[in-house]
Amino acid sequence: MTPHECFRRVHRRLHMAAYLVPRVNRAAWREEWIAELSYAARQSPMLAVALADGLVRDAIMVRRLHVARRIAAIDWEAPEACLRVLTFCFAVLSLASAAYPQVRNLVLSRWGVGAFFCFTVLAVLALPSTVVTSRFSACKAYSGDAATMAQRWSRWRFLAAKLVLSVLSCYLLAVHVTWLFQRLLGAQADWLLIACGLLFNVIAVSWAFTDQRQRCPTCMRSLSGAARLGPPSWSLLDSNATEEMCDRGHGLLHQPQWQTSWFEYARWLQLDSTWSELFKR
Repeated sequence: MTPHECFRRVHRRLHMAAYLVPRVNRAAWREEWIAELSYAARQSPMLAVALADGLVRDAIMVRRLHVARRIAAIDWEAPEACLRVLTFCFAVLSLASAAYPQVRNLVLSRWGVGAFFCFTVLAVLALPSTVVTSRFSACKAYSGDAATMAQRWSRWRFLAAKLVLSVLSCYLLAVHVTWLFQRLLGAQADWLLIACGLLFNVIAVSWAFTDQRQRCPTCMRSLSGAARLGPPSWSLLDSNATEEMCDRGHGLLHQPQWQTSWFEYARWLQLDSTWSELFKR
């Protein structure tokens, strides 16, 4: 292989591998590798070709580290992260429905409109039972003693957005499941849709209320730092619960292990502004 062919191969590999590197790191990455390859080429063109074999692997590693840092930087406890995940799931199911003409025609047909109406009715019917099982109505954290009107509207809008996105995603998922078994079941596929609708709605609505109960009523961030309080022998005479805190210092949530005469339902302890210094980052 002539030196000219060696340089062309190295340049081609460098140009191809550079597209794998994130744009924010691409210029520095190219400068480092050009310096390394230039030093190797001065000794031997074949040595530069051998060194260029690691270009793609190094570019993939840089991309993986960049993605890992981006994922680690996501504030998963923020309410925006929850809505983004739900929106992503709904978008994926919508694209999957649009990709298959049979599913798309099924959703947009008269049957799809009726199925959506039935699915919505099942979601509404699932609300009372899921509120009871998730103990959402009994949680005093949502009495809003220290919350402003804007904060109250904000958390109810957040709950409504979660319910809408999760129910719509479950509807598309139920349609996909029904479509898979439509040829096998024939006219009985409608019963499968009702069964899937009931099951998926109960799971989605229960998760929405349970997740809402596990969040700070002030900033709607997920609570963290769960700590056990009291031994099980204190069930009647003292607190036997789990305490979780808001990482912004807004308060503490005490959740009993089971209902007792001493500590029946979850309690929210609102902290004043004097505690904010301990939670600064």
